[in-house]
Amino acid sequence: MVKIRIKIIQFFINLIESLIFYKKLKKFYKAEIKKDNIIVIDVGSNKGQTIDFFLKNYKRPTIYGFEPNYKLYKKLALKYTKLENVKIFNLGVSDKTGELKFYENILDETSSFEKLNLNSKYLNKKANILGVAPENIIVDSYKVNTVSLNDFLIKEKLNFVDVLKIDVEGHEYKCLVGLFNNDYKHSINIIQIEQHNDDMYSKHEDRSLIQNLMINNNFVEKAKIAHSFGNFDEILFQRNIST
Repeated sequence: MVKIRIKIIQFFINLIESLIFYKKLKKFYKAEIKKDNIIVIDVGSNKGQTIDFFLKNYKRPTIYGFEPNYKLYKKLALKYTKLENVKIFNLGVSDKTGELKFYENILDETSSFEKLNLNSKYLNKKANILGVAPENIIVDSYKVNTVSLNDFLIKEKLNFVDVLKIDVEGHEYKCLVGLFNNDYKHSINIIQIEQHNDDMYSKHEDRSLIQNLMINNNFVEKAKIAHSFGNFDEILFQRNIST
């Protein structure tokens, strides 16, 4: 019954997101990026929601997707196997290339490298909706290989990226640290970051850390788009070319 309940919840989440959130996101990107042959890096691909968004709204995108959950990775690899412009990697993204423990949650959208805060009121509310005890939300944990964004950009010789999307459930700051290190010499136009406004994860980075890191690397906040459910937003930063 729990699995059926979760599938129903996921169905309605995706439906509402497509009707509200992604329409707002489309309006933003169509105003900011006019060309079709864009390069996108999707950190935390999940079921391919962001990949499908850019495939639908741009004619010739090249997309690099990262998904540490092996079961989801296999589904993504099969889903896009005929598309040469979509490349999927079974890797996590963090502050350095190496290995980390990944916590797979019963609701796969919330799986993360970060441990859950079992004292969180938000987590307890979510567990109640899912029909499970908070301590049973994590269904598995295992080590996965990670890569820093800077190392990846260098390896793939990507000097310019149109869009970098990071949705890693509380691990966003570490991803940015792995991007903006001493060797950072790349140009990224827009960085889209999911921002949680709750205490669901034990190590909850202060949002000011991300804001300061973006400002120090010459990015300005252009938009904030709230999701249709939960207490989190997408923050869209753009490289400031005027300075």
